[in-house]
Amino acid sequence: MASEFNKNVGAQREKFKVTEKALMDRIESAPFGEKTKELARKWAQYESFGGVGWGIFEVTPVMARAKGAHIYDVDGKEYIDFLSGFAVNALGGCNEEITRIIREQAGTLTHFFDFPHVERIKMAEKLLKNSRISGKTRVMFGVTGSDGIELAVRAARYYTGQPYILTAYGDYHGVTYGTMGLTGKGNMQPFFYPVLPDRAIGYFQFPHEYRSEPGHAMDGIKAFEKLLDGKETPYTDGINGICNAAAILVSPFQSSSGYYIPPVEYLQELRRIADKFGMLLIVDEIQTGLGRSGKLWAFEHSGIEPDMIVTSKALGGGLPISAVIAKEDILTAWGPGAHVSTQAGNVLACAAGNYVLDVVTDEGFLKKVNEIGTYFLDRLKALQEKHVIIGWIDNKGLYTGLELVKDRQTKEPAIQEATFVRNRSLEEGLLFEKGGYYHNRLQLIPPLNVEKVDLDRAVEILDRVFGEAQKKFGIK
Repeated sequence: MASEFNKNVGAQREKFKVTEKALMDRIESAPFGEKTKELARKWAQYESFGGVGWGIFEVTPVMARAKGAHIYDVDGKEYIDFLSGFAVNALGGCNEEITRIIREQAGTLTHFFDFPHVERIKMAEKLLKNSRISGKTRVMFGVTGSDGIELAVRAARYYTGQPYILTAYGDYHGVTYGTMGLTGKGNMQPFFYPVLPDRAIGYFQFPHEYRSEPGHAMDGIKAFEKLLDGKETPYTDGINGICNAAAILVSPFQSSSGYYIPPVEYLQELRRIADKFGMLLIVDEIQTGLGRSGKLWAFEHSGIEPDMIVTSKALGGGLPISAVIAKEDILTAWGPGAHVSTQAGNVLACAAGNYVLDVVTDEGFLKKVNEIGTYFLDRLKALQEKHVIIGWIDNKGLYTGLELVKDRQTKEPAIQEATFVRNRSLEEGLLFEKGGYYHNRLQLIPPLNVEKVDLDRAVEILDRVFGEAQKKFGIK
C-alpha cells in the first residue's frame, strides 16, 4: 500500500511539473514585444518554477512603470489595470502623494525593527478609530496578509484556549504552513506533502446565490449549525455545551475564488452562531476592506460587528504591511514577546498607509467609489443584455466579479471561454485575472479612484472580446 500511495503522489506531482523548455515555448507564443520576451526568458532561467506568475497567466507581462489606472510593460505597451496588484494599489499606480510621502520618509527614518515609531503609532490610532468595533480595541502589526492571519489565529487560540478554527470552503487566508489549512484549494495542498499544514480546521459551505436553488443559498449554513447543535463533530458538543473551536474566520466576500458576494444574511448568521457557541468571529478584510466594497469594511454591509479584523494589501499604499484589530481583552491576554516580525509596522509602509487611511475613511471618497461603481455596474449590465455568455454579475462598490456560462439555463461553466476572454483582453490592453470555483469568473479590480473614461475603455474591450468568444465557441 505504501508503494501504491507513493505512486499516486508521484502521479500528482507530474500534473504540476513544468520544464524550462515548456516555459520558453509559452514565451515565444506570447503576444508581447521582444523586450518583454527577453526578460521573461531570464525570469524562466533564474527563478523557481513554483512562483505564482506561471500559474496565473501563460506568460505574465513584464512591467516597467504605472500611473493611476494604467500600467506599462517594458516594450511601452499600455494596459488598463484591473488587477491593481490584487487590490494593493487601491489609489492607483505611483500615486503622487504616496510617492512624495515615501520619498520624504526615506530621508528621515526607514527602519526600526518591530519597535514603535511616529508613523506606526499614528497608524494604530487611525485603525482603532475606524475599526467599527465598539468598546476598547488594540492593534498588532505584521508584514503580509498571511502573517496577519497567522497572528489572528494564534491570538484567538491563546485567548480562548481552544484549538479549532472554522472557515468556509473557497475562502483564501494565505498559503504559508500556518494558513494553508485555512485555504480551501485542493490543487495547492499537494505542494505541502508529506507534512500537511494546520489540520485543526473545520469547514462549512459558502453561500452562492447564483448556483443555489432560489431561496436556498443559506441551506449550507443551516446544516452547519445543525451539526454544531449535535454531539458528533470535533468542534462542538451542543448537547453538553462543549465548544472546542476558538473562532470562525471568514472572508466577508470570497475574493481569490472568484469575487463572490454572499447574501447579507451570511455574516449575520455566522455572528449569531459564534455567539451561540462561544466562538470569536474574525473577519478577513485583506482584499475586501479599505473601501473596495463601497464601505470601509465589507462586513458593514451586513450590519454586524466582528471580534477581530485582519487587514493588509491596500493598507500600505503599495508597500507590505498587515494589521490585526481586535477587542482589547483578546490582544492583552498574552505578554511581551508573543509575536515578533522584523519588518512588522515598517516605517515607510506606515507613512504611506496613513495617507491611504485618510483617503479611504473620507465619506466623500467612499461616496465617489459607490457612484463610479454604480456606473460600472450599469455598463456591465448592458453587456450582459447583449452577451449571453455573461450569466451573473456580483458587485458592491468596485468589488466586481462576472460569471461566464455556456448556457444561461443550465449554467454550465464557460471555462475555456473565460481563459480566452482573459487572454484576448490582455492582448487588447486590459489586465485582469480569472478565478471561480470552475475557473469561469472574471475578477475586475480597478483602482478605487478610476476614471469613467478607463471604465468605458475596459467595457469596449470586453464587449468586443465577448463577441469573439461567443462566435469562436458557438455560444448563442
